[in-house]
Amino acid sequence: MSKFLKWITKERVEIDEIEIFDPSKELKVLLAYSLIFIGLVWTFALVQKAYPLPILNAASFTDDVWYLLFSKFIFLLIVPMLIWKYLGYSIKSLFWFKSSKLTTLRYILISLAFGIFLNQSHLPKIFIELKQIDETQVLSLVLALIIPFFTAALPEELFYRVMLQTRIEKKFGWLISILLSSVLFALFHFPSRYVLASGVEGLAGDFTSVMVGTILPSFILGMVFGFLWNRYRNIYLLLALHYGIDVLPSISSHLGISF
Repeated sequence: MSKFLKWITKERVEIDEIEIFDPSKELKVLLAYSLIFIGLVWTFALVQKAYPLPILNAASFTDDVWYLLFSKFIFLLIVPMLIWKYLGYSIKSLFWFKSSKLTTLRYILISLAFGIFLNQSHLPKIFIELKQIDETQVLSLVLALIIPFFTAALPEELFYRVMLQTRIEKKFGWLISILLSSVLFALFHFPSRYVLASGVEGLAGDFTSVMVGTILPSFILGMVFGFLWNRYRNIYLLLALHYGIDVLPSISSHLGISF
């Protein structure tokens, strides 16, 4: 165990090397917003259930206008960036990363490929659909490639890792920061799945299935993302891995494939 702890902190960027103006104030603001966001997701999930607006007839509820535009793009990307500016930081500072070999394109592509591999079960059905794709589905395919980055990878990693985890670490240490940010990351997934899910992520109204199908896997992924941020402080690795995990399910959804 001691060897693992020694390895996990070896050559990592110390938290003191990241400029944090007012850790107590910033942590209170970001923690409060993380809880408010869970309530917002629940609200939009109920609206979506009553008035669904699927994008180009996508199969998954995660590709609905209410979920993508409001729950994710506006309230998990735009609003946190405004909070970031309010706290006195530049948007550019969100993309700071340690200068190391892991910033090279090679390692970013490895992260992307590993993320894709985790959901490679989608590939057989995707290949079948691509063989018979027509020009009306091209826009759906383009959106399927773009959406996971701007509504999942980018907002989630910037908020839960760069903004939130870093400030928890400043106050309470690296282990608590990974655990707490992972819990909050997992919990924001709960409302939409509890209200809308009908597949591998759980069944609407079934607490146990949502916990097993969504919350537990999200918590484990949050721990992985949290560890990588703690260890390397490289947002680009996280973005590549997260995008890789989400892109195949997105393609499936936009091609009308249900899982």
